[in-house]
Amino acid sequence: MSARETQPTTTYVIAPKDRDRLAAELRDAGGVDAAAGPYEAWRLRLADAGSQALAILYRSGKLVLSGQSPAYDRATELIGAASSEVPPKRRSLDPASSTQPVVPPETEPHIGSDEAGKGDFFGPMVTAGVFVDERTAPLLRTLDVRDSKLVSDRELRRLATNIRQVITEEKRAVLVLAPTRYNELYKQMRSEGKNLNSMLAWTHTRVIEDLIKAGLRPHFILSDQFGDKRYIESRLLIDTRLSGVPVLQMHRAEADVAVAAASILARDAFLRWLEQASTRLGVTLPKGASTKVIETARVLVGRDGPDLLKEYAKVSFKTMAKVLAS
Repeated sequence: MSARETQPTTTYVIAPKDRDRLAAELRDAGGVDAAAGPYEAWRLRLADAGSQALAILYRSGKLVLSGQSPAYDRATELIGAASSEVPPKRRSLDPASSTQPVVPPETEPHIGSDEAGKGDFFGPMVTAGVFVDERTAPLLRTLDVRDSKLVSDRELRRLATNIRQVITEEKRAVLVLAPTRYNELYKQMRSEGKNLNSMLAWTHTRVIEDLIKAGLRPHFILSDQFGDKRYIESRLLIDTRLSGVPVLQMHRAEADVAVAAASILARDAFLRWLEQASTRLGVTLPKGASTKVIETARVLVGRDGPDLLKEYAKVSFKTMAKVLAS
């Protein structure tokens, strides 16, 4: 095996009785303590022949190892004797698919972006971006951060709170496109011959640029597949385009922990907006575009007139015609 070859990030489970002993063995092997982050019991960095490995033990008992050989190999020997390996949660890409990009490991510094509310008649469209690296990506995995579509609203609130505790403010961005602005922007883009993908690209690039302007330097940018990636690339500021940071899109991008975290923050902001609007109106605004949504919209139109919906709903939806139909 070549020197300084980067190895795949591996997760182990360490029994309580073995945690202190393992830390001592890693220190004896030359490991140096580093400042532990939230939810971490300890973190140790090993160096060997120019290579480095990082072992992080979380209070839950999960240990995440990343780095390069030969330091990684030495740490694996010690950790393997005191643990059981956990199968990775990350979905592997289908090698037979030529349309899927090769995505680097999620522990590499990168930005993941996702949106919420684009299919809901009531409420805003929210786009979020999250920057992760070798420290925060494994921590989010330990907290069971995953695609927002796979969790209940109640659990989503808890996960969003945990994400905000782990990912500092300058490493996350959320753009809430309220219905009034959404309707204006959609009308403008349609007049220019553009579609929803253009609007999605606009919101994704805004959160990406907000993070880059904060001084972050991602190795790549990842989002779900919603159209030609050139929609995003063409709207990035020239400095970002010239930097050569690859923009990747893939189906089920939420398998990446940064994209999953972004999906949760976006959905959380969407739900908060919907709740606050429901309080102002005195009517619960339902999610989606169901029959219940149409009935609720008709109640509001009957009470306050159709113009009110421009402030609370995406009036370009076909649902609007059903609301106004007699």
